[in-house]
Amino acid sequence: MFCNDYKVQQRMAKLTKEKDSLSKSIKEYTDWFDSKVQHIATVECQVKEAMRKESQLKNELNGHRIDMPEANVLEHIDSLIKGMAVQENVLKQHRRKCTHDDYPKSNQDILGKISHLAQIEDDEVAKVISWHLASDMDCVVTLTTAAARRIFDETKGTQQVLPLDSIYKKNLPDWNRPLPHLQNKGNSFSPIGNPVFARNLLIFPEHMENCKIVFGVLLGNTIIIDNLEAAIQYRKEVVKTTDCPTLLTRKGDIIRSNGKFGGLPNKAPPIEKLRGMVFGAPLPPDYHIICQQIDLLQQYRAAFLQCNEVKNELEELQSNNIVEMGKKEELDEMKEKLASVEQKLGMISSNQRNELPSHSEVHDMPVPLNQAEIGREIRCPHRFVYQVMGRGWWDGKQAQCMQGSSGGDGGKIGRGNCTVAAVGHRDK
Repeated sequence: MFCNDYKVQQRMAKLTKEKDSLSKSIKEYTDWFDSKVQHIATVECQVKEAMRKESQLKNELNGHRIDMPEANVLEHIDSLIKGMAVQENVLKQHRRKCTHDDYPKSNQDILGKISHLAQIEDDEVAKVISWHLASDMDCVVTLTTAAARRIFDETKGTQQVLPLDSIYKKNLPDWNRPLPHLQNKGNSFSPIGNPVFARNLLIFPEHMENCKIVFGVLLGNTIIIDNLEAAIQYRKEVVKTTDCPTLLTRKGDIIRSNGKFGGLPNKAPPIEKLRGMVFGAPLPPDYHIICQQIDLLQQYRAAFLQCNEVKNELEELQSNNIVEMGKKEELDEMKEKLASVEQKLGMISSNQRNELPSHSEVHDMPVPLNQAEIGREIRCPHRFVYQVMGRGWWDGKQAQCMQGSSGGDGGKIGRGNCTVAAVGHRDK
C-alpha cells in the first residue's frame, strides 16, 4: 500500500510484521493441538488392540487351566515359565535317541542317515525294526545320484549312500493297502496279536514323502505282531490264499518271508546291544503341551507389558491439562492480538483512502507553476494561478509574461509532456 506519510509507513510496516509473526505462531499452536488430538486417537486405538490381544491370550491360558492373578502378574508368569522349563528339559532328556551322528547336510540334496529320518514311539518296536534294518541304519539318503557320488568320493567309498532318483517307484508298496488277511474278503479271518504294517508305526519329523519312498524300499510290507505264536498262526492262515511278508514280533523274533524263524540270527538282541544305532523316540505329548503353554505365557507377558505401556501413555496424554490449558490461553491471546493488529491496519488503510484527493479534485485544484515551464508559453498582464498536473501550485505573478497568453478562466498552456491549466486570475 502506498503511503506518503513516512511515519504512517513505519507504523504499517511494524504492524504488518507483528501480524505475520502472530499468524505464524497461531499456526504452530494449531498444528500442535491437531497433532496431539491425532496422537491421542492413535494411542487409544493401540490401547484397544492391546487389551483385545491380552484378553484373547488370557482366555487361551484359561483353556489350559492357567489362571492369572489380579496382582503380581509378571512374577506369577515368570514363576510358571521357570517351572515348565524344568519339566521341558526332563521330558526332552529322558527319551530314546540315536546316538550316532547324522551326516552333515551341506546342501539340500542330502536328507541324512536312515537312522535319523524316522522316529518310533514304542521301545520294543523301535528295537526290532532297528535290528531288522541294522545294515541300512548308517546309509545316507540323497535326492540325486550326483550328491550320492560326491559323498562316495569324499569318504573314499566308505559311506553307504542311497540316491532316490535311482529307485524304481512302481514297485513301491501302497501305504493305504490293507493287511494280507483283509485283501481276500472271501477267506478273511480274525487274527490275534494285533498285526500292523511296520511302516505305519514310523513317525517322520520332516521330508515325509521322500521318507515314505525310502522306508517303502527298506521295509516293504513287513508286519509287526505281538509274539511268535501269533506270528506263526498269522502266517499259516495268510499263505492259504497269498504270500506272507516278513513278520517281526514285539518280543524281537522274526519270521522271514520264506517262512524261516528261530535261532540266534532270527532273534533281536537287547536294545543296549544295538550301541545307539536305534530309531529315536518322538517327544512325548506332554512336552508339546508344555512348550505350547510356555509360548502362551511368554506371549501373554509381552501383551501385558504392552497393554500397560500404552495405557500409561494415554493417561499421561490425557492428564497433561496444565500445559494444554496454558497453550490454549496463549493461543487465545495471540488470536486477540491478531484481531487487534488487523483492525489497526484496516483503520490506517481507511484513513489513507479518505485523505487522498479524488481524481476530479486533482484537476480542479490550483497548482503553482515554475517560470521555466511557462515563461515561453504565456504572456499574462494579470496575475494568474495555474495548475500543472502532478506538480503542485504556481503563482503567475512570478512568471515572465510571454506572447500567447490566454484570457479568461480555464485557459490551458503546455510544454512538453506537462499540461498547464489556468484555473483563475487575480488583479495586479
